[in-house]
Amino acid sequence: MQRIFIVLSSTDTTLAKSIRKCTGTEFSHTSLALDNNFEEMYSFSRRKTNNPFVGRFKKESFDTGIFAKSKQCLCQIYTAKVTEEQISKIKEKLDYFANSKKKFKFNNLGLFACWFKIIFPRKYKRVCSQFVSECLTYACPEIILPKHYWIMQPEDFKHVKNIDLIFRGQMQDIPKGLSEEEIESLIEKNKNYNPNEFKENRKRKK
Repeated sequence: MQRIFIVLSSTDTTLAKSIRKCTGTEFSHTSLALDNNFEEMYSFSRRKTNNPFVGRFKKESFDTGIFAKSKQCLCQIYTAKVTEEQISKIKEKLDYFANSKKKFKFNNLGLFACWFKIIFPRKYKRVCSQFVSECLTYACPEIILPKHYWIMQPEDFKHVKNIDLIFRGQMQDIPKGLSEEEIESLIEKNKNYNPNEFKENRKRKK
C-alpha cells in the first residue's frame, strides 16, 4: 500500500482572498501529492506567479511560485492509503493532463459554476478542486466525495469520506518525509477535528 496526500491551502493572493470572501470558506486551493515529501504535487493553478487569470495543469512546489511567497498561509493536509493499481490509475490520469497540457486551461467559468452548484462540464477546462476530485473519482472509488467532482470546492474536501487529517497549520511547518508510524500517530491526534468548525465560528461572529 502507498499513500496519497490532499493539500488544502489558503494563500494571500487577491484572487484567493476574493474566492474565500465570496464563498465564505477557509480554503481556496487544492493540490494532489503522491509522495510524503510533496515533490510530486499537482494541480491547476496560475501559469505565471503574477497573472491569476491564465492557468494550466502544473507540477507544484512549496518552494516556487505563489507557495514560495506564502510560507505562513494556513494549510490542511489529508491522506489515504491506496493500492499500486490505484497509484497507476492516478498517474495515468496525470499523464493525460500532462500530454494535453497545451489544450487544458484554467476553468474561470468553473469557479462560478462551483459556487452556484451548477454541473457545467468543460472538456479542456478545470479548476484545482475539479482536477483533484476527478483523479480521485477515476482511481479511488472508496474515497467518497460529498458532491459531483464538477462542483467540488477546496472546502468540500473536509467532508470527503475515507481520507484522514494529518496536519493543520502554517505551510512552513508542514512535516515532510513522515514514516507510516508518524502518519498513523498524526491521524490519531487529529481524529476529533470538527470539519464544520470554521463555518460555525463564522456564524457566531456574525
